[in-house]
Amino acid sequence: MAEILRMKWEESSERFGTVKLYSSKTQKWRTIKAPAAAALIAQRRMQQRNAPMVIDRPDHWIRGVLQTASESVGVVYGQQVPGGWCPHDLRHTCLTNLALAGVPLNGIKEYAGHSSIVETQRYLKFMPESIELAAMVTSRLAELTRATAESQPGANAIEDPDDGGLAPPTSRGR
Repeated sequence: MAEILRMKWEESSERFGTVKLYSSKTQKWRTIKAPAAAALIAQRRMQQRNAPMVIDRPDHWIRGVLQTASESVGVVYGQQVPGGWCPHDLRHTCLTNLALAGVPLNGIKEYAGHSSIVETQRYLKFMPESIELAAMVTSRLAELTRATAESQPGANAIEDPDDGGLAPPTSRGR
């Protein structure tokens, strides 16, 4: 939230589709590729030419809007409320959805600006869909292996160094 509230107009480029954010926690700038956000910021800039910051409202105002919107659809809001959510949870959700979409963990790490894969893994929530995806992929690999073995004579055999020939995988207890 602090990174976004601190953001100035010139830290976004619609041309390159990027947004620069400064982290007070790490004391570093990072540039993220976010074309939709950059376009939205450019549109907002045209509407508010005099404002120095992208968001000219205080933190509590933004949180109040999020709370009102959440309550209007029956979702509990508030970090201190059991089962509630807060704006930082959106970061967790975004990174988890990137993982579900197949983005490699290292790519998610770079996108999030994390210093290590371990930090990125802490952001990813349990994803039952990933178990289903793993099962589907391993089933597909088994099908491909079976198809390859059937189409290539000897592809399912293991070379036996003792007899110089090919032996079926089960003939020597392997």
